[in-house]
Amino acid sequence: MTDRDIVIALGRQYDQLRRHKQLQDKDILATSGTSSSVLAKFRGGKGNITLETFVKLMRAVGELDKLESLLPVPEQYSPTQQKKALPERVRKPKNVKPTFKWGNDQ
Repeated sequence: MTDRDIVIALGRQYDQLRRHKQLQDKDILATSGTSSSVLAKFRGGKGNITLETFVKLMRAVGELDKLESLLPVPEQYSPTQQKKALPERVRKPKNVKPTFKWGNDQ
């Protein structure tokens, strides 16, 4: 699937979820604080919405907790090892020689 196909599918799935929960557009708009044009764009896959708007729309249908499963953080536990703190940044290793070579360079 292309990125556009995924966006279109998400909009359709959202609309199916809304209908399954028997929520009207006016309820979604009142709860989320979004405009009807933004909701229509999302459901129709005809425009981009912000991530913040997506969160508001998910909250409006009572499915905000589903977003946690998108980026799960693996929990590894071992009683013999202490838990390591995650680094604040992930940096490129220092002193790494480039492997790219031009033409017949050796």
